[in-house]
Amino acid sequence: MPDVWLDTVTPKISIVIHSLLPSLHAKGYTTMVTAKKQTQTTDLLDALKTPYYSVGDYGTNPKEKLAADANRILELLELFDKVGYPKVLWAHGDVAAIRTAFGLGIPVVYANDTVFAYHVAKLVSPIVNWLVAPVCFGKSWSKFGIPKARIVHYDGLEECAWLKTEFETPKFLRELSVRKPVVLFRDAEYQASYCKEIKVDSQRLIKELAKLATVVCLPRDEQEKEKLRAIPNVWVPPKPVLTAQLIPYVDLMVGSGGTACRETALAGIPTINFHFWDVQARYLHRKGVPVQIIRNTDRIVKTAKKILQNPQKYRKNTKADLEKMESPLPVWTSYIERCMKNNA
Repeated sequence: MPDVWLDTVTPKISIVIHSLLPSLHAKGYTTMVTAKKQTQTTDLLDALKTPYYSVGDYGTNPKEKLAADANRILELLELFDKVGYPKVLWAHGDVAAIRTAFGLGIPVVYANDTVFAYHVAKLVSPIVNWLVAPVCFGKSWSKFGIPKARIVHYDGLEECAWLKTEFETPKFLRELSVRKPVVLFRDAEYQASYCKEIKVDSQRLIKELAKLATVVCLPRDEQEKEKLRAIPNVWVPPKPVLTAQLIPYVDLMVGSGGTACRETALAGIPTINFHFWDVQARYLHRKGVPVQIIRNTDRIVKTAKKILQNPQKYRKNTKADLEKMESPLPVWTSYIERCMKNNA
């Protein structure tokens, strides 16, 4: 019977779980990881050598999403009948996982930094035991039904959980050292329920950036990967790769992926985000971290051209900034431990 069940449904959460497991194991807890069947989510777990059970799938429209959610609950119950029922769930918002835990009386530590994902927040916030979130969000989630007293803050971002970790650099990345300058590109997560209208023409933007530099693209699915490979001077990694592994080679980040943009900005790389001007971006901006929001394709290209003429001029040593930020790892571990004791 596992003590702590950790659930991932996105690539970012896979990295978070990989970072959190050592803290839990150091406390003597046994763990199990479940992951939705999605290329990047499970590929990253494989790359990080993190054992997991593949459970459930995604849908592309509301009906499919609802059916997939219901099926995942049944698959989770079948899994627990085989391996044992966990004592605590740590999750980042998957509705099926949290509903399953609630139905079984398993306490939930809910980590989240996507208050704009209101479909999920409305469904799960009232039934979790603790919500652990960056301080920059304040008590935002209370409007979804969780008591303010159950919202725990830390003065940092989730990316602080792994940015100080040294990841081994895959050999295939070394070719980027001779393909300077390099722009890293990450598009929007169009399938997500919270994905708002984006006015930037991504395909046109990539083609324009590829005239200025080698564009390294991190696609979200196989269909996007094939489109990108057809564009001259665009390089798609042949295997799963972490943003943290790419950082030594990158001169500029352009994208709509909140996590990737925060990673590069925290590493001191000039970053242009064309989707979210969310509270986390404002939090970083106030701290002088090099991130800016531009939602016009022509302005992005113009700004990118200026930066790429002298990338070092726009880089910043953010080591001191990162040191001042709080990692969520000790906070997550503390509240998991609290639930374990209360559920003993």
